[in-house]
This record gives sequence, structure tokens and C-alpha cells, in this order.
Amino acid sequence: MENILHGLVTSLLPTEIYQHFSLISISNKSDGIEMRLEERSDLVPLELEGKESVVLDGFCNPLELLHFSFKGLPLYLKIYRRRWKESGSAKHYSNQYDLHPSGVKATYEFAAFLKGEVGCTPDEYVRFLLNTQS
Repeated sequence: MENILHGLVTSLLPTEIYQHFSLISISNKSDGIEMRLEERSDLVPLELEGKESVVLDGFCNPLELLHFSFKGLPLYLKIYRRRWKESGSAKHYSNQYDLHPSGVKATYEFAAFLKGEVGCTPDEYVRFLLNTQS
């Protein structure tokens, strides 16, 4: 079953996302489908590599990106990056990823598709999908 799930995730998600994040849950919401992804816990930021007293310290604010629709509903990727610190310190560190075009709340692949093939923005596309469901 784990191989099937891994195959599904790698087929649905951009490489940059599935290489660094693990699928935690999938939820059906009234306005679409949400996949919660959390950064893998073995991806310690470069600034902390080799230090002995590194601890996880929660998550940064989530990033929500629109990706290709699934079952005729918008698919939202809710992405959580981990926060790290040295034990006893108040300074936090986190990894940075280039997951979406600047100013666009959609994955690179989906934003390019919408612009080139459909000629609309991600927000216009979501409104269209939700209106066709009514």
C-alpha cells in the first residue's frame, strides 16, 4: 500500500514538493480538496548541519498553493516548513524552497498551464470550477 501511495504522490505533485515534503493527510472540503504536506524531519537547514544540539521547534506559517484540479475540484496543497533551533537558543532557522512563481498562489506547472492553455488566473479558474459544481 505504501508503494501505491508513493506512486500516486509522485505522479500528482511537482518534484520539488514530493522530494522535500511528506503527505500527511487528504481532506475533502466544501471548496475543494486539501493535501497537507509537512517538510521531512531529516532536512536540517545548512546553518545547523553538524551541530549537536539541534531541535525541531514547530512549523512556519503554512503556504497554500493551488495545483491541478482533481475530481473536478480545486486541489490545494497546504505546505508546512519545519522550524529548527539550537537547544537553549531563541533564534529559528528554516529551509527555503522555490515552490511557486512570485505573486502567484499556484504551483509553477499549474500557473503556466492556466496562463498558456486556459488564459486565466488561478483565482478565476477556482471560481469557474466552483460555479460548475452548483
